[in-house]
Amino acid sequence: MDSLKLLSKYSNLIKILELTKEYANKLDLVFAIHAYFENDIISNVVRSLESKVKNIYEEYKFDRTLFVKNAAKTLGIKEDDFVYYPYYAIPISHETKVKFVDNSTIPPKALITKGVMRFTFMVYRSFQELDYRIASREEEDIVIEFENGKIKSHNRKRNIFTDANVVSKILSSNKEVLLNLALPGSYYLIPSLISMNVLPYENEVLITREEESLDFRILNGKASNDKVVMGETLHPRFKLELYYDYKSKRILKEDMARGLAYKIPS
Repeated sequence: MDSLKLLSKYSNLIKILELTKEYANKLDLVFAIHAYFENDIISNVVRSLESKVKNIYEEYKFDRTLFVKNAAKTLGIKEDDFVYYPYYAIPISHETKVKFVDNSTIPPKALITKGVMRFTFMVYRSFQELDYRIASREEEDIVIEFENGKIKSHNRKRNIFTDANVVSKILSSNKEVLLNLALPGSYYLIPSLISMNVLPYENEVLITREEESLDFRILNGKASNDKVVMGETLHPRFKLELYYDYKSKRILKEDMARGLAYKIPS
C-alpha cells in the first residue's frame, strides 16, 4: 500500500514505521495509515459514491459542509450522538478495550469500552515523559475511568491548558465520549493502522500495557483485506468528505504526510 512508501521519506518516522510494520504482520493487517495516502482506497470510494452523490456535488461544490450535510441526508447517514474531547486521550490502565469509530483523523477517534485514560493537551515520547510533565505541572492532571463508552469515574486535579468548559461538559454528560486515541512514541501510528482494518462501530480492540510496552489484539470486527481496499472500514461521513476533497482536488497527501511527520514526537 502507499502509506509506507509515502511516510518512509521522513527519517524521524523510521523506527515508528518499523514497529507499525511488525504489528501489521503480527495481526495480518493491510498497511494503511490513512485513506488519503492510499490511491486504491480513494478510487474505490469515489467510484462507489459517484452515481449516488454526483448531482449533489454539482449543486454544492463550493461548500464542503453543505455537500456533506445534504449527501448524508440523502444516503440516510445519521449524526453520531457522542460528546467529543478534541485534544488527546492516552490509555494508562493495564488493559484498555476500545471501539474505533472514525479514522478520518490521525490519531483516529474511538470509544473506550473499558479502561482508564488520561486527558492531555499534548502527545508524548513515552509514558515516563507524560508522568514527568504531569508531576512538573506542565500538563493536565485528568484521569477518567470508562465503561461501555461512558464515564464511570473521574479525578480532575488540574485543568488549565485545555478548554475547561469542554471537559466539564464531558464529565457531566451521560453520553458516550469520543476520544482521539493517542499512544506514546513508536506506538503512535498503530491506532490508525488498526482503525483502517476494522469495521467502524462493529469492532473491539484490546490494548495491554506493561510499563512502556504495549500490545494489541483485535477481539472482533476485523475486516478482510478486500474490504479495507474498498474503503468499507471508513466512517460513512468520512467517505463523503473524501469524495468531495478528491473532486475538489484537495487531497494533498504530501503536505499531510509532512505535517504528520512534524507532529509525531520522536
